[in-house]
Amino acid sequence: MIDVSAYYSQLFGSKITGFRLEPDDYGDDPWPTFVLVTADGTTLEMCLSRDPEGNGGGFAFIAPPASAEGQR
Repeated sequence: MIDVSAYYSQLFGSKITGFRLEPDDYGDDPWPTFVLVTADGTTLEMCLSRDPEGNGGGFAFIAPPASAEGQR
């Protein structure tokens, strides 16, 4: 099993430098894809998927942190 915390932690300090919607090969939802540059200068792509198996494009919930909004 993957260490999810370590997996996502590799993005700390990264800067988003691009975005595109990649079409799905089967006409399903497109893949939201971000281009990032990490703190050490490495370029990565981050695709949002509906599940770990890559069964189609996904969705990200973007909101201020809970501490900025009060209790959710």
